[in-house]
Amino acid sequence: MARAFPGSGEEVRLPGAALFRTTAGAVPSGTTAGAAPSAGAAPPRTAAVIDLLAAGVGPARAAASTGAALTAAALAGAPYDLVVSAGIGGGFVPGAPLGSLVVADAITVADLGAETADGFVPVTELGFGTVTHRPPESLVRAVAEATGARTGTVLTVSTVTGTAARAAALGARHPRALAEGMEG
Repeated sequence: MARAFPGSGEEVRLPGAALFRTTAGAVPSGTTAGAAPSAGAAPPRTAAVIDLLAAGVGPARAAASTGAALTAAALAGAPYDLVVSAGIGGGFVPGAPLGSLVVADAITVADLGAETADGFVPVTELGFGTVTHRPPESLVRAVAEATGARTGTVLTVSTVTGTAARAAALGARHPRALAEGMEG
C-alpha cells in the first residue's frame, strides 16, 4: 500500500492485516504550522489521519481485520470518526455494467441461510438475526452526488458469481442489487 501513497506515511501491522496510515489536508498557503494565517488567507485546516486497511478476501477476513483495526484505535485512545468500506465488486448488468461505480444504500449478506428442498431460506426467516445493513442516507446521497455513482443494494457473498444462472437467482431474491462483493 505504501507504493500507492508515496511520501509520508507508515505501515502498521495488525493481526491478519496491513494498515497504512497517512495524512490528508494541508495548511493553506501563507501560513505555517502553529502560526496565524496572513490577512485574507483561508482559515487553516486540520490534517486528517487516514488509515487504509488491506483486509484480505472474504467476509470473515474483512470482519476480523476491521474489528482488529477498530479495537486497536479505540485502545490507543483514537477511535475512528468514520469507516468506509471500498473495494472491487462485480456489477450486475444492466444496473451496473463493467466500470460502474456503486454506492451501497443497503448491504445484504446474500448467501447466509439454508438451502432447502424449496430453495434458499435467508437467516432472517430462520430467526437468527439480520442480513442487511443500511448506511446513513445522508452519507449515501453525499458520496453518490460527489462521485456520480449509482446507488442500490450491494450483496456480500462468499463465492464470486460466475454464471448467468447464479446472477439470475440472486437478482430474483434481491431485485435492487447492483453489485456483489466479498468484503461487505
